Amino acid sequence: MVPLRRVAKVVNGGTPPPNPENWGGPVPWATPADFGDTLSKVETTRRTLTTHGARTGSTIVPPGSILLSTRAPIGHVAITNTAMAFNQGCRALVPCSEIESRFLGYQLEALREDLKARGLGTTFLEVSSDSLASMPIAVPSLADQHRIADFLDAETSRLDRIQVRTAEQRSLLSEISKEAIRLATTTGNGKTRSSGVPWMPEVNEQWKIIKLGHAFRTGSGTTPRSDQPEYFSGPHPWVNSADINDGEINRCEKSVTDKALAEFPALKIHPAGSLVVALYGQGATKGRVGVLRIAACLNQACCALTPIGPITAEFAAYWFKAHKQGIVGLALGAGQPNLSQELIRQLRIPAPSIKRQRRIIAELQKFEAEINVKSTLLHARERLLGERRTALITAAVTGQIDVSTASRRGVED
Repeated sequence: MVPLRRVAKVVNGGTPPPNPENWGGPVPWATPADFGDTLSKVETTRRTLTTHGARTGSTIVPPGSILLSTRAPIGHVAITNTAMAFNQGCRALVPCSEIESRFLGYQLEALREDLKARGLGTTFLEVSSDSLASMPIAVPSLADQHRIADFLDAETSRLDRIQVRTAEQRSLLSEISKEAIRLATTTGNGKTRSSGVPWMPEVNEQWKIIKLGHAFRTGSGTTPRSDQPEYFSGPHPWVNSADINDGEINRCEKSVTDKALAEFPALKIHPAGSLVVALYGQGATKGRVGVLRIAACLNQACCALTPIGPITAEFAAYWFKAHKQGIVGLALGAGQPNLSQELIRQLRIPAPSIKRQRRIIAELQKFEAEINVKSTLLHARERLLGERRTALITAAVTGQIDVSTASRRGVED
């Protein structure tokens, strides 16, 4: 084992000023977002620099250099396929003649947890150049390095292909589930007629279509002053968007006190059995739904729908899940458009008989349980493949397995 500085030059990157003469030129400029958590090759980047910008605000390293993210996140590794600049979230390692780039890259991937342990800082953890340069690295003969790298190229390529196909299978299961729910809550697999709703073009010809406001009593909530601890950690559950995850809501992270209810009239308790819709939120949060299994208050980012007769909360929840994309597309506002309580009230939903709704719900619950079993098994396979890859790389670069007969055969299979 030798310090990393003995076999590679550690180079710092940077970000030029936002002046036009620095950006949009021919020089690729890598950030941690340009490569993933497994060793890969990088040739193109999301942003580029001019020669002037690279020379005055960053650093260019040659092809075959290692890029290592040293903060947010720590430990992502890539090999440059072309001369490339990079930002301060990375360090570049320019290998000397004693080390093969792929072998060094695989070794750094295997050492990710050790790299994370070297991170220091208060705002975010970062591995310093000195700490990185002192990291112990194994350096077998160049011939052995090539054999190990060839072996790992072939084996990790095979594992990665299986991983990709597994992810595709999970995605397909999700689409199958969504389509089954859509058909069950709109057409009932029967004869159809036009609905007049662009994102729900057909409904069962025997089902009525009614506004949600005619089937549910709607309400929302508010947020007490966060600087007043006497409003929080009380006996009343307080639902936020983060508590809504397209399932049942049996508990939530936060709660409010009787004092909060008394002093904030908008803070009301909604009964168990109500449907809660996330009106806004980051990423996929907006449009999610959950059925309350506890009486609870809400914050202003949520809307409660309490059934008043023709439609059950469970049937509406499935309908929302199947048509989330169309509903979210109706959101209004600049920047980050939001849903609103009034918009939810105006949505038109199919209304089969209560008896038919209950039968549909039972069928979908059984179907979802079967899909969830398959999805769980695929998720377990993804996890095991990741563990297998890590263990294989660690064993190969530390000499725990014999790869003396390995070749590049099979990498392109």
